[in-house]
Amino acid sequence: MSRTGKIAALFILGGYMLFATDLPAQKQLLSHDQIFDLRQTNNPVEIVKWIDDNSFIVSKRDEKRILSLIKIKKKEQIPIEEKDLKQYYPEPATKRLEVQSGNISYDGEQIVSGNSKNAVLSPDSAYIAYTKDNDLYAVRISDKKEFRLTNDGSDVILNGYASWAYMEEILGRSSHFRAFWWSPDSKTIAFFRTDDSKVPLFSITDSRGLHGYIETMRYPKSGDNNPEVKIGLVDPEGKNSIVWADFDSKEDQYFGKPLWTPSGKNIWIQWINRGQDNYKLFDINLVTGKKTEIYSETQKTWIDIDKDNRINFLPSGNGAIIISDKSGYNHLYLSPNPSPQGRGTNSPQGRGTNSAQGTNSTQGTNLTQGTNPTPITQGEFNVLDIIRIDEKNKTVYFTCFKDNIGCVDFYKASFDGKNLQRLSFGNYTHRISLSPDAKYFVSVYSNTLTPPATALYDTKGKLVMELGNSRNEQNEIYEWAKTEFVTVKSDDGKYDLPMRVILPVNMEKDKKYPVIIHVYGGPAAINVWQGWSSGSMSHWYAYEGLVQVAIDHRGSLHFGKKGQDEMHRNLGKVEVTDYSTCVKWLIENAQVDPERVCINGFSYGGYITCYSLLSAPDVFTHGIAGGSVTDWMLYDAPYTERFMDHPDENPEGYKQSSALTHAGNLKGKLLLTHGLIDENVHVQNTFQLVSEFEDKNKFFDLVIYPSNRHGYGGAKGRHFRNLQIKFIYEHLLRKSIPERLKKEM
Repeated sequence: MSRTGKIAALFILGGYMLFATDLPAQKQLLSHDQIFDLRQTNNPVEIVKWIDDNSFIVSKRDEKRILSLIKIKKKEQIPIEEKDLKQYYPEPATKRLEVQSGNISYDGEQIVSGNSKNAVLSPDSAYIAYTKDNDLYAVRISDKKEFRLTNDGSDVILNGYASWAYMEEILGRSSHFRAFWWSPDSKTIAFFRTDDSKVPLFSITDSRGLHGYIETMRYPKSGDNNPEVKIGLVDPEGKNSIVWADFDSKEDQYFGKPLWTPSGKNIWIQWINRGQDNYKLFDINLVTGKKTEIYSETQKTWIDIDKDNRINFLPSGNGAIIISDKSGYNHLYLSPNPSPQGRGTNSPQGRGTNSAQGTNSTQGTNLTQGTNPTPITQGEFNVLDIIRIDEKNKTVYFTCFKDNIGCVDFYKASFDGKNLQRLSFGNYTHRISLSPDAKYFVSVYSNTLTPPATALYDTKGKLVMELGNSRNEQNEIYEWAKTEFVTVKSDDGKYDLPMRVILPVNMEKDKKYPVIIHVYGGPAAINVWQGWSSGSMSHWYAYEGLVQVAIDHRGSLHFGKKGQDEMHRNLGKVEVTDYSTCVKWLIENAQVDPERVCINGFSYGGYITCYSLLSAPDVFTHGIAGGSVTDWMLYDAPYTERFMDHPDENPEGYKQSSALTHAGNLKGKLLLTHGLIDENVHVQNTFQLVSEFEDKNKFFDLVIYPSNRHGYGGAKGRHFRNLQIKFIYEHLLRKSIPERLKKEM
């Protein structure tokens, strides 16, 4: 479908968006069976791979996968077979690295036996690095010779293996606790040496077996001692002594993921103070470990240390593009030639370390150049991700939230901050694939009313050819649930809060309908976007008479760091205020029954569910909370203190943001669930709230999932899904579960 394709309209009246859909004719209602058996749309056309600057292959899966070769200059779509793919882009022969039961195999041959973890092949394919019993090792593949690179690993000393807090809050779960990184030239391995000895132990118990099960973990709760981290540099054969980066491991601090420069001759270390409001970037001398500060940024609230896309090296390695929200919005900044002089030898000469600890401003400084990095983008909008850096033409291509709230757009801008140009089109969310020469892009685009369509454009913004859409005849014949995108003015008039709303099919005038609100709610999180979504249960509940809503508050990604800053030191307050405003709008404008307002969430969403029912009991009448934080004193220090500060600095904020403080306010129907061995949000959170409820003679429902962690899998996951269905029918829809749905349960 082209950009001029017809979509349903949202009409604005009295400052509010009212629901109205432009339907050409009456459509057939779906039966219960049809909701689960029919498909509203086909899959969209997806790009498989660019072959060269002027041709690529796309795929569409219907009954089978259909492939087409697109030739841009001739505007041709040529059908091809699966067997032909290697003709266009033969895959290079690769040798496979595998780890099974702690044994490492390479190209089908076992290289290492034992308790190995996180095996990573060196860039030159000559070595494999891994950890074993909390020490760092490397093996030379040619002769299977193993080199032990550290010797003090224990239950509290972790070399190349991350502590839980670093894995969860800084390096990310995808790291699988790996805390070592090969240099691009394969000559050096950087690694964290973590000392967990001062981090308090937390015990986790389970009901399994005859005598139960107990495990312990080092888990720093708010205000506790954090892991002490040193950063080491070592060659893969351990020929030279470990070089330690020049940081004091006793200092209260965090380190982000180290960044090797493209040449491999420099490594940048991301550092932040415990208060997480002063971020620094250091270049480390590989020979001496001496650190040289090259960037510093201070904010009044917090800075996220765990941003994977903060530093983006230019292809030449001669500079970087930094993504920072220091202005109140996520923007791009060019930092040219930021590495110290003498980068080939990593000489520390010619520049001081500049130990200044930042200022009270929110400006970042490139201390190497003595100037601020050059802004590439500016204004009240958020850059999301860089798609391509074209250093030759001094242009960067990126996605952003800019023109329409909730829509992901595609832009380009010059390095000097000029020539900002929108390349995408319409009121859509775009998924982009850019050609190798950056002259063309394929967009898979959609919004809440338009199923995904695919088109080819040039980077001047001109349509080259349409490639297909995902509509099918069932979309036109049957009455499927409609998703509407709505904005509601916040109570202070500062923000247009976005909502995705699915209204019941064939609503009756003057009838009141129950609502379920799906939330997560953490800082910078996002639940609401203008993109297509379609699921059987959404349609089912729309036919059953349930209003389904997702809401984003002012601290979501839509409103940048400016909105998030309002959450500082008082989590829960802003979120519930904005959610309450939207609920009141739904009651006034969407026939929502004020006696059946349910909020549903897991983890931070579980916290918000509990906090909503307890801090706004006259607005929220029902809740389903899973894996909930109930008091921020009970969650980990790196995450919690980022937003709440240290407990000693903000005791009143911790008190007021705690669900425990407000437990006596419970009036509605609350279902609590938790995994008994949840190592992320400990079950003590739910148990402490349960204790408060019992002491205050408040009644609730509780389901515990033994042997399950943060999220329920297998049979327990199915039980949790069905538990929610039963709750919705009993308390919101107030009727029996139909037989067809019982079959799906």
